[in-house]
Amino acid sequence: MNFLRVLVGVAAFLAAGVPALAQNPYSAAWRVNQSIISNYDIDQRVRLMRALGAPSDNLRQTAVSDLIDDRLRVELGRQMGLEATSENIARAIETYAAQRNLTGPRLLAQLRSAGVSQEAFEDFLAASLIWRTVLNLRFGDRANPTEDELNAQVSSIALSSSRSIQLGELVLPYLGRGQDETVALARRLQAELDAGGDWAAAVAQYSQSGTAARGGVIGWVDPNRLPEQIGAAVRGVRVGGVSQPIFVPSGVILIKVLDARTVTQQITVPINVSVSYAEILLPNPGGTMRAQMREADRFRRTLSGCRQLEQRAAAANGSVSLSGLVDLDALPADTGLALSRLDPRESVALPQPEALRILVLCERQSSMDETAREIMRNQLRGRALSAMSDGLLLELRRTALIEEL
Repeated sequence: MNFLRVLVGVAAFLAAGVPALAQNPYSAAWRVNQSIISNYDIDQRVRLMRALGAPSDNLRQTAVSDLIDDRLRVELGRQMGLEATSENIARAIETYAAQRNLTGPRLLAQLRSAGVSQEAFEDFLAASLIWRTVLNLRFGDRANPTEDELNAQVSSIALSSSRSIQLGELVLPYLGRGQDETVALARRLQAELDAGGDWAAAVAQYSQSGTAARGGVIGWVDPNRLPEQIGAAVRGVRVGGVSQPIFVPSGVILIKVLDARTVTQQITVPINVSVSYAEILLPNPGGTMRAQMREADRFRRTLSGCRQLEQRAAAANGSVSLSGLVDLDALPADTGLALSRLDPRESVALPQPEALRILVLCERQSSMDETAREIMRNQLRGRALSAMSDGLLLELRRTALIEEL
């Protein structure tokens, strides 16, 4: 197909009496083994990349590199007896368009308006289709993850979110104001704070939580570890935004997304988180919230995870209850939020009017249903195939005749 374009271009320019072939946009620019990349091919790939939103830096250099790889992909496919049929290309166009919320004809029309021929786009898709088949034939079995590899991912997936968020909380207990007045206050504060009101001042004035002394800051939290009620409330909230009121048995919580950052992540799947934890109740020492927190911190420093909790609680005239593995989403939102930011053996104090409440995380387990495991299996397979693809292309480049003409 490319040879025909070159020959037609040469014939047209000779007929027109053009003396310098170098001025011909169809002239050969690169040779890849027995295949030719013309200046026209390069121009079309640059136009295609620009139309698809590629970064504008070094477009021609990137286009040449991609075309060389495409020639090598198609050549290896041809040696294996593979080609992209017109039916496969037509389906690929529709799929590519659907991913951009377009129809096939609409996508092709947009490309034409950008100066991209349908033939150039089809060449681009054909190389991708052929290469996908090559990789599956050569590496398909090796790329499939084993069950042990899947299970290893399950154990760590909750700690590898693509997005980590820093949260703040404003806790409004029903005790004191009553439920109706507390709910009304929460709704008013949410509207004011989400519109840019002074979060720190509101926390200092209203919040009844151990985090109030530090501006309500909870810290950085992996969204995968949040209980569903909290996760649903902050999902879609912009940085600086405040969630709708979250209702818990003892009151109302407002959550502010203080910041967000990207964490290295290649696998994204839905997970289920279960925890076992201990709840310790100590007599409230009275005094200010700050004094209660100091007392709670003194007690927490005596703890060693979930061991010997009964003896330590009894020595402080308190009580302890242990909960076995329970779905994080089944817990009250305030309890789930507190546990979600702990690692095993860590503890957090939640002062209450009648007692100091201390939670200790004993164990966290992550699990997936079969649908989630299949998602992860496909993503792991894709990652493995991508690495194998890079290696095969490097080998093809190493042994190919690639020269600029």
